[in-house]
Amino acid sequence: MGIFSKQSRATSQRSVTTLIAEGCSISGQFKVENNMQVDGDIDGQVHVDKTLVISESGTANGELYAEHIIVNGSFEGTCYAAKIEILSKGRVNGTIYSDDLSIEQGGRFNGITYPAPEQQVVDFKDVKESAEKKTPPVEKKAASTEN
Repeated sequence: MGIFSKQSRATSQRSVTTLIAEGCSISGQFKVENNMQVDGDIDGQVHVDKTLVISESGTANGELYAEHIIVNGSFEGTCYAAKIEILSKGRVNGTIYSDDLSIEQGGRFNGITYPAPEQQVVDFKDVKESAEKKTPPVEKKAASTEN
């Protein structure tokens, strides 16, 4: 049996959590279909379909979009989530868009909170095109009618 036989091929498995390890530093635009845990440093725009955890050793700067964000490290920027938790070691500076914010004793938040937008749609294609044109991205909003 050869090295490249069909029986020896490992099947790809869908990862449940993407981990940015302590000591790792990355920047850019990210889209994660499941969960993400940050033990290192990230800088940029991050879209996580489920839960984003910034651990005690983790730091994040930029824009975060997730269903649920848990901060026990440091975050500076703007975040959009259905639920945001700042744990006892968590430090958040910036703007929060959420209808469910909790801060444990010892956790710190310095900034502004707003209700979650009705529909938050940011497409990487729109961001890229606006960067090329050097204009801010256009937010897509649901149409409304006034009488």
